[in-house]
Amino acid sequence: MSNPADANGGARSAAVTSLALERIVRSPATLVENLSIGIYTCDRDGLIVQFNRRAAELWGRAPALSDPHIRYCGAFKTIDRDCRAAAPAESVMAQVLASGEPVRDRELILEREDGTRITILANVDPLFDEQGRLVGGVNCFQDISEVVRMRDQMREGRRVVRHVMEALPAAIYTTDADGKLQYFNTAAENLWGFTPKIGEQFWCGSWKILLPDGTLLPHDRCPMAVALKEKRALVGPEAVAERPDGTRVPFMPYPTPLFGSDGELIGGVNMLIDLTEQKRADAQQRGLIDELNHRVKNTLATIQSLAAQTLRGGDGEFEGRLLALSRVHDQLTRNAWEWADLAAIARDTVLPGVANGRVRIEGPSVRLTPRIALAMGMVLHELASNASRHGALSTPAGSVALAWRVDGQILHVDWREEGGPAVAPPTRRGFGTRLVERSVANELGGHPSIAFSAAGVHCTMEIPLPE
Repeated sequence: MSNPADANGGARSAAVTSLALERIVRSPATLVENLSIGIYTCDRDGLIVQFNRRAAELWGRAPALSDPHIRYCGAFKTIDRDCRAAAPAESVMAQVLASGEPVRDRELILEREDGTRITILANVDPLFDEQGRLVGGVNCFQDISEVVRMRDQMREGRRVVRHVMEALPAAIYTTDADGKLQYFNTAAENLWGFTPKIGEQFWCGSWKILLPDGTLLPHDRCPMAVALKEKRALVGPEAVAERPDGTRVPFMPYPTPLFGSDGELIGGVNMLIDLTEQKRADAQQRGLIDELNHRVKNTLATIQSLAAQTLRGGDGEFEGRLLALSRVHDQLTRNAWEWADLAAIARDTVLPGVANGRVRIEGPSVRLTPRIALAMGMVLHELASNASRHGALSTPAGSVALAWRVDGQILHVDWREEGGPAVAPPTRRGFGTRLVERSVANELGGHPSIAFSAAGVHCTMEIPLPE
């Protein structure tokens, strides 16, 4: 059972508490003093006649009432929007006392005597007597420093995000939940080829959207429209943006819907990856593969011909011819199979195995296409091989002079042997001679001439070069 004395004591305590609360409520001064916002009043001249405890806390001091040196506000300094100290006559209280009109939700910065600053939200109302005469004003203000700090952080965060999105090389844009365009970066504007109007265009900023086969894709069926309708992220399908000038850009879209904290759809973001360079690279790669297949087939055909002719001729030079072909391949590989220098080909095919000074090579730098380079490598190898086995390079006193010049689009090559054994015209054309003549005439479209004079073999060639 409960103790009657305890019950009576509790009732008396509750009654005392109720009376105390009633006195506070009925005493405006006590109620104002305990509010969590700063409140102060000024008379018609701006002298402070009353302020509560919270006002003194926010000011960082408790000024004397009706002090003629402190008018309109009890703060040490008030900082305006231009970050300068505002004169007392420029304060919001002074404005209200001058106009008789209230001021609502004015953000101000108060600086205390110790240098600390806070941001306040002020609401100032004029005070009138029974006859309607302006007699003063009251300011209710609160510290919103933390709110301002968070707002500034959010604003800075949005600014950083905007800068990041502008710096990205990929085209990015956002829409609201209805698909209305809200933002796009410079890369998107460049991809589209024009500047769409924010808030007017829907789902995508492209002038026109096409499928890869050229079929027109309506904007309301584009990937972003589908992503927002189905509320799911998509990858692709690949599409083509047609610009107002008629140029087209293939792209891959990555639309993603955005949801709020309540799970409701609030918009979408899309990233468009320009596939132009990838398409160009793919086409180039396909071309390179086709070209490589063509060159491999030609090389195999050349090797097959060399093997057959060598076996029939019985001169045992197959390995040397294959090595010469390989050296020209190396030259072309070093230059991405675009060209080979004639001087390098001459050094690689003529000089190996020959004593220094017995071969003189003279001529300007001439870049040969792969087809001409391979044929010239085989021709020079045959001439050098014949000179080593039968001609000038087969004796210690013999020498060879190889020179060339370019006249317009014609390459003139001169091969001259001297100091070797006496030469007589052959009774039949050997494989080497036939290879030289056939390569220059058939493969290079040139004019070969081989003279077997007593002084030594003299071969000249006129070969047309491509533009």
